[in-house]
Amino acid sequence: MPDPRAERLVRAALTGRLSRRQALDAGLRLGLATPVLTALVAATPAETQASRPMPVRTLNQGGTSGTLTVLIESASEDIDPHNSYGTVSQMTILGLYEMLLQYKGASIDEFAPMLADSWEASADGTSYTFRLAPGITFHDGTPCDAQAVKDSFGRFLLFEGGPVNVISRFVESPDQIVAVDPQTVRFDLGGPQPLFLAAMASSYGPYVVSPTAVAENSTDEDPYAHEFFVADAVGTGPYRLVENSLSEQIVLERFEEYHRGWEGNHFDRVVLRVVPENATRRQLLERGEADATTYTLTPEDVAALQGNPVVKVEVYGTTRCDWVIMNAPRLLTPGVRQGFSLAFPYGEVIDGVFQGLMKRSGPIASSVRGSDPDVFLYQTDLVAAKQRILEGGFQEGDRFQYLYASGSETDRAVAQLFQANVAEMGFELELEEVDGGSLETLVFGDVPAEERPHFIGGWEWWPDYNDPWNQLAPNFLEESIGSGGSNGGYWVNPRFEELMAEAAQYTDEAQLRALMTEAQAILTEQDPPCIYVGETQLYTILKNDIDGFVANPLYLEAYPFYAMSRAAT
Repeated sequence: MPDPRAERLVRAALTGRLSRRQALDAGLRLGLATPVLTALVAATPAETQASRPMPVRTLNQGGTSGTLTVLIESASEDIDPHNSYGTVSQMTILGLYEMLLQYKGASIDEFAPMLADSWEASADGTSYTFRLAPGITFHDGTPCDAQAVKDSFGRFLLFEGGPVNVISRFVESPDQIVAVDPQTVRFDLGGPQPLFLAAMASSYGPYVVSPTAVAENSTDEDPYAHEFFVADAVGTGPYRLVENSLSEQIVLERFEEYHRGWEGNHFDRVVLRVVPENATRRQLLERGEADATTYTLTPEDVAALQGNPVVKVEVYGTTRCDWVIMNAPRLLTPGVRQGFSLAFPYGEVIDGVFQGLMKRSGPIASSVRGSDPDVFLYQTDLVAAKQRILEGGFQEGDRFQYLYASGSETDRAVAQLFQANVAEMGFELELEEVDGGSLETLVFGDVPAEERPHFIGGWEWWPDYNDPWNQLAPNFLEESIGSGGSNGGYWVNPRFEELMAEAAQYTDEAQLRALMTEAQAILTEQDPPCIYVGETQLYTILKNDIDGFVANPLYLEAYPFYAMSRAAT
């Protein structure tokens, strides 16, 4: 059966509603074969409605900062805020859309206004009421009122895209959302939910999109207009989307009617420039031809740039933890997985590969609620490691497979160091590189455990909001095996399941800490599903005249574009 999305793309291209580059980008997002893409671009008129110059908008140059250029490795194939879970997509989305509230500055416990100027919980914590700021307008000119907020969250819940669990954990139906009056919206949760505000400030999912744009672009096959929002955007954010190319750049231009106004010094445009080559990204920063990048260089590059007066290097803690997934069924016993945890070269990896841009931790970062400050951490001991592996049923000379993503020098170096330790114990560790997309497909997919490698390296995770259950559930619950979960090692522990069921509905902080202390003991010392490397120390390289950047440990690789500016010279 023909793909209706491809048919609509062809019609749009042939009738001049798409430029050749837009047709190419749309075809790439749909996964069209190369011959089809070539024919489509060739058939697209050279002069189209989309390629004709847009009227130049005169921007107030007095006191503005011009253009902010951020270097990225690749663009996002999906910027639908109710579906995407990617870091680059969130970087883009945070300039185009808004939540009702956001985390305040670098805090993961305090909140600041976004669409809502104020909010309050009921005395029993079962409902939350938000008062919208006045004069909010979507990029399509329609008003953003309480009904629009309700309709947008209705799309989020019913569409059931990637990050829906961020909110559906607390709100199961749009019927629980009430437009009290044009400026007031209430969420009725059915029970006390102390984490609701934290979830509503997540950078994954709870954005407000234009219901008018959804209605105008929906079809019978696509009632939520996902095909439109994959590459386009209609939000209330300070910037509107003017270009979105997978191969070149994403361009945001300031939205003149932004409800918080443009007084003071702000950027008129934000360009997310696609530069795949590490060396080129570094050169552009060194020459002052780009303004910022985050976590796209090597640790060696970061160390070298710290002495360059053209840039400033911001290094900061995050909520992200890195680990190596272990295939529980193929590694047979907890003792074997303990053995390989003992065999990992922690010191060489932390100090040598990451050069201090990693801090030892268990499965929960130290800043996240419920993290155990005394969590058990393995130290490298090859003698004890070998003994446990042999006791678990393996023999000297046995081979194990280790998979990691291509293109990452750090992941490759980690794999090779681990391979050397495994060889020293008398076993073989076969290394295999695959592209990042294939690795993610394997982890999230339904390939049986017996067809998966023994180890999957370079995996990382951070919570959607400040909550340990949200960090652990996608990776270690039995229900997270296959079907989109990231329990890629097929690990199951009955006691852990019980603890997580209690933690999902906790109401007392002391209770949560006790549950999570036991859960972390299982995940590390008793029955490890992973080898825990550490929590990431992220870095952002900024041109020395860029002000206003504040890193939040939950908004990874994101920028507060509206708050940023270029210092006067």
